[in-house]
Amino acid sequence: MSKAILVTGTDTGVGKTVVTAGLAAALRARGIDAGVMKVAATGCTVADGYTVSADTQFLRAVTGVTEPDWMLAPICLESPLAPAVAARRTGLPVSWKQIKQGLNDLLERHPVVLAEGVGGFLVPIDEETLLSDVAERLGMTVLIVARPGLGTINHTLLTIEAVQMRGLRVAGVVFCETFEDEEDGSTATNPGEIERIAGVHILGTLPFDPELSVEECRPGRLVESVEEHLDVEGFIRRECAG
Repeated sequence: MSKAILVTGTDTGVGKTVVTAGLAAALRARGIDAGVMKVAATGCTVADGYTVSADTQFLRAVTGVTEPDWMLAPICLESPLAPAVAARRTGLPVSWKQIKQGLNDLLERHPVVLAEGVGGFLVPIDEETLLSDVAERLGMTVLIVARPGLGTINHTLLTIEAVQMRGLRVAGVVFCETFEDEEDGSTATNPGEIERIAGVHILGTLPFDPELSVEECRPGRLVESVEEHLDVEGFIRRECAG
């Protein structure tokens, strides 16, 4: 049975692309044919007449999937804004149904698809649809990516609540250190508090890697780090069995 998992975040820039790519690579290394996509890409660039997303380039480089950009990102817009706003600015028609078609196309090719969201769970995709609406309509399980430091308890619990209020299941939470910060004592206790309060599974924390850059398509030690720091086997048992 095919399965789609939305990888959303507590905010923008929290490491959704990194987690999507690294986790999909770990699944593929275990013989699970995991596909990847970016449900809506913004802040894209134009090269040779094509709109290109750095995120999809990174996803392809890390995972080895062979689908073209137009399949990996069914919505691809230049302005670094929420998709609905970026589309309005450029005058391009955008509909959540593009995501639905793109996801269905990938599910015909892969039994599991990790679909990276854009921004957070309540970002507007088109004039009438939030990302949360897309996840609900497509019955997606949701994996949440969050920052590990001070403030993440509130942000993460709000996102978990938003997911569960729509009748969707939280696949777990991954914390991702996206920049080298001063020592923050809360990073050691935040995961346990979130797990205690919300009862969701914490897959682990990906440490900051100075050699990793999505924009420059440099994976650094991402694949090794996922194996070392995330509960990949537990994720497979819960989300990919059968």
